Amino acid sequence: MKINNNLKILREKNGLTQKELAKIAKVSERQVISIENNYSDPRYSTICKLAQALQTTVEELFPLSQRNSSDNTNLASKE
Repeated sequence: MKINNNLKILREKNGLTQKELAKIAKVSERQVISIENNYSDPRYSTICKLAQALQTTVEELFPLSQRNSSDNTNLASKE
């Protein structure tokens, strides 16, 4: 399941390039690009590194409110 994220918005807000963010977060530039473009679902450890590098929270980086309604319906049915 691909979920929207605010990585590009927060990265640009901090005045960082993808390469700079990757270096600070100690992840590959390819990972940053893939996450920004929703090509891959990052591991939680990667999300934490990115959030820390951007001095933000995991919740702000990957807000649950941006999931589409079918995703929310699926989650609700699993509870």
